[in-house]
Amino acid sequence: MIKTIIPQSIREILDLFIRFNFTRFQYKTIADRLELKVDTLIQRISRNKEYFEIDNSMRPNRISVKKGIDEVYFYRDKNKCHVCKKTIDPGRLTLKFRNPSEYDKYNWNNVISVCDECKDKDIVKREKRVKNTGVYEYKEIFIKLTYRKNPKTDDYENYYEFDELNGDEFFPIIDEEDKIASKTVADILNYFSADGWEVVHIERIMEEEYALERYQVFFKRKRNESKITGEIE
Repeated sequence: MIKTIIPQSIREILDLFIRFNFTRFQYKTIADRLELKVDTLIQRISRNKEYFEIDNSMRPNRISVKKGIDEVYFYRDKNKCHVCKKTIDPGRLTLKFRNPSEYDKYNWNNVISVCDECKDKDIVKREKRVKNTGVYEYKEIFIKLTYRKNPKTDDYENYYEFDELNGDEFFPIIDEEDKIASKTVADILNYFSADGWEVVHIERIMEEEYALERYQVFFKRKRNESKITGEIE
């Protein structure tokens, strides 16, 4: 196995970001998915700040992986050259842009790993516009009402959770004091609107198996008009 300078404790976190295409997460979501305590996760990230961006302007804070770190792209690509498809030692890999004119050159879809022998070869893109989406990208989430018992008062309190994957893993929004901040559906919609998502359609699911409120929400937001999808030939 080819070695990497990235610590094992950080690779575990990076694997999660890679799996979900480097979307931003809050601490609670990452900790739950990795089955870690939030404090443990915070300590890991604090000790390795060079790999992460923390957005303190949002509540709760959101964490993303810093762009432009060569080793992170090599790790994402499993140390494989995108041109010759060989697995190469990271010391012999470099980065190349699919589209050098793209505004954010280091965005995750625009950077590939190539070896020294292939770095000067032309990269042929099979350009293909995404049909029926124009300059927009879309997201679907599920929201459900749930409740828990307050251990201090023995009263039950209602709150909302969301899932943006498959409708099976729901999480609430947690604030800086580790308290649930999604008391209404609007709290969750505002959480996504802060990232530029606009509600296209929201529908209440009325199936009998759901005893509490449940919603399906579709968002859209503008993306870079020059963005294309394709493969490296």
